[in-house]
Amino acid sequence: MRYRLLATLLATSLLGASIAQAATLAPEQRFRTLGDFSAKKAGKPARDVSGLACMPAANGTQRCLLINDEGSFAQFARIAENRITPDATLPIIGTEAASDTLGQPPQGICKMPGRFAELDGEAVAYADGAFYVSGSHGCSRKKGEFRLSSFHLARIKVDAEGSPAGKVELTYRLSDMLRAAGPAAPFFGRSLMDDNGLNIEGIAVVGDTLWVGLRAPSLGNRSFLVGASLKALFAPGHAPATEAPRVFELPAGSNRGIRDLAPLPDGRLLALLGPAQEQALPYSMMLIDPAKPDAATMLGDLPGRGGDKAESLTVLAQDPKGLAVLVGYDGPKNGHFESYRLPLESR
Repeated sequence: MRYRLLATLLATSLLGASIAQAATLAPEQRFRTLGDFSAKKAGKPARDVSGLACMPAANGTQRCLLINDEGSFAQFARIAENRITPDATLPIIGTEAASDTLGQPPQGICKMPGRFAELDGEAVAYADGAFYVSGSHGCSRKKGEFRLSSFHLARIKVDAEGSPAGKVELTYRLSDMLRAAGPAAPFFGRSLMDDNGLNIEGIAVVGDTLWVGLRAPSLGNRSFLVGASLKALFAPGHAPATEAPRVFELPAGSNRGIRDLAPLPDGRLLALLGPAQEQALPYSMMLIDPAKPDAATMLGDLPGRGGDKAESLTVLAQDPKGLAVLVGYDGPKNGHFESYRLPLESR
């Protein structure tokens, strides 16, 4: 189904130029989900989609991995045309900490100790034969508890068909990077809701760099993008990471942060922006060039969907008509995925 355009973009080129007033983007079409994504409770459809990343298309189909923030597993899926077909689930963590997790677990953070529970998966990325899944790396929302289960980054290597090829690799070292993330570092291990505490909601991989988009802290009108080396994050052994991350401050607007990231083929990033906590603020898209972070460009706002939260951003394809992206929501059943067309120029 096609949707009427709500407003036109205010510039003919979205590359390297600022938009004084964000236009409202309109969905191109709704994607159908053929079956249900799995929820934490068996037999119930997922309503807490928080990330989706896909391999390049092969024979008109993309192999993807979806994460939600209430379980300890990810789920494969296939996208063909405007249809999404859920596939097998994949456990990411177990019921207790694994002894072979790389690095050292963080200590001395959050308001109080808590149990090892769900992954609190907030972000997924794909690059070079592997999917990556990140927990929130934040304290629990209600009580501010430290739950080690949320402080994992996972790498899932896959074969050409997108099937897992080997054991899921886990690392704690992203916490070391976040503790060194410039102005955002003091907020690591603080409560998201009460203290503007650091919280991951988006990741993307470009080359050896894992880009991490922070929902919070939001400082002034700034949100934060942190770049960490995959080589350092997944180095053998249990030594902590000592390499300093790259940290960019982005003009996201007051009380707003990054809710997801997606890489473009030329190395630029798309960011999905939204409220840092639960403020009544719009969700928007921003174009970021890591080579020129000060020139980040706002592309437009998403139309409001009541209490539904836009938390998943996936690049589908880039062609002469522009960039096709897919947005999913936390709240409605199976993510209510819908596509948008962005008229981006090549770098």
